Amino acid sequence: MKNILARGGVEFLAVFLGIGLSLWVDEYKDNKNAEELNYQILNRLYDNLEVDSIDGVWNINAHKTAIYGSEKVSLWCKNNQPSIDSIDIFLSSMAIVTFFLNNMEEYNSLKSSGRMELIKNENLVKSLHDYYTRIEWLESSNEMLDRFISEQFSPFMSNYANDFVLDKSKNIYDNSYSVYYIIENPPKDKLNYFAGVINSNNTFIHSQYMDIVKRVTKIRKMISDELSS
Repeated sequence: MKNILARGGVEFLAVFLGIGLSLWVDEYKDNKNAEELNYQILNRLYDNLEVDSIDGVWNINAHKTAIYGSEKVSLWCKNNQPSIDSIDIFLSSMAIVTFFLNNMEEYNSLKSSGRMELIKNENLVKSLHDYYTRIEWLESSNEMLDRFISEQFSPFMSNYANDFVLDKSKNIYDNSYSVYYIIENPPKDKLNYFAGVINSNNTFIHSQYMDIVKRVTKIRKMISDELSS
């Protein structure tokens, strides 16, 4: 009887340990897979943010060009529009509009799949949320400026220019924007108004891009630390 009980106890213990070991192995595999997935996600985010930084710097310089051009046009108007060879370039720079070509695919995939929980650093998660919210605001600002240029400034300038084309000999910025060929000086008061509005909008958007690039640098450092930990 004792042998039967002993044998039964051993068998029960073996089954119990076998089940426990099997569960541990499954949990270990799940954790390992989660860690590998987390590593892949963070690497892709890191690469995406590098592209964001490069595009952000490009846009910063584009808006600096528009700010400088609008200031020159405003001064030109206040000085009663003297003859200036480069005025067409300054006028054309006021039509600069940019769009942030960031890649949100990985971030949106993280949100929709619930894999955001795989990122252990809560400050990193919060920083990512804040960053992509900022991008939504930036896109709204870009769209507002685009509407103002296309619906108001460009129709206004069309009355005083006979062409608006890309001319690499008159590079507005990075050979990416067209130039107005002026045939008559626009009314200085109205033009000065446009210069003021465009300057204000570009100054605001420029500050947004500066903030974006600063945030990207911070987040990439946090991701780098997370990957090396």
